[in-house]
Amino acid sequence: MTPSLHDLAAAAYGADVWLFRHIHPAQRPSMTMARFARVLADAPLLAGMALLGLMGAMPRRWPRRIVVDATLAIAGALVMNLGLALLWPRARPFVAGVGQAWMTHAATGSFPSDHLTAQWTLAGILLLQRSTYRWGVAVALLGLPMAWARIYLGVHYPGDMLGALWVSTMATLTLTLLRSQRSMGVAPWASDRSQARQETCAKAITRPGE
Repeated sequence: MTPSLHDLAAAAYGADVWLFRHIHPAQRPSMTMARFARVLADAPLLAGMALLGLMGAMPRRWPRRIVVDATLAIAGALVMNLGLALLWPRARPFVAGVGQAWMTHAATGSFPSDHLTAQWTLAGILLLQRSTYRWGVAVALLGLPMAWARIYLGVHYPGDMLGALWVSTMATLTLTLLRSQRSMGVAPWASDRSQARQETCAKAITRPGE
């Protein structure tokens, strides 16, 4: 018997909750562990944004285009997150009764994680440039402990992190496509028409007897 979409969704949710409960402590963690996790929950993103600001302040070392691309990609990714949150307003674990919130957090939608979306979108843009590739690797890796911390503290599910990875990938690829089309002097939506026009001009130029 072929499983229905509802069955697949229920299985995915069950696996997400199961993994969440293996990361998130049911009992209040020690003060030291709680502070450590709270630092990891925000510090990597702050470091990433500080790096982006530093790149913007040093245009001779890093092309300003990288800063512009990263800013636009992050903004686009967060808009995508807003749309997904409207389509699926998933309650956070501490709201759904799956876990406890071991840090102060508003009871907003859980999917996807805005923190990880911004972090990995920045990483994606940096990874695409040879001059910032190593920085991109560092920013991407810093997202892993941030993802763990936000699950550990009970404000996100593991699936929220996978959603952030998907959104950040889509935002990075979309901006890269638009940038490549613009660099060729052709708008993405006009590429077919422009190609046809170029072919017509080429035929007119090479037509014999003219």
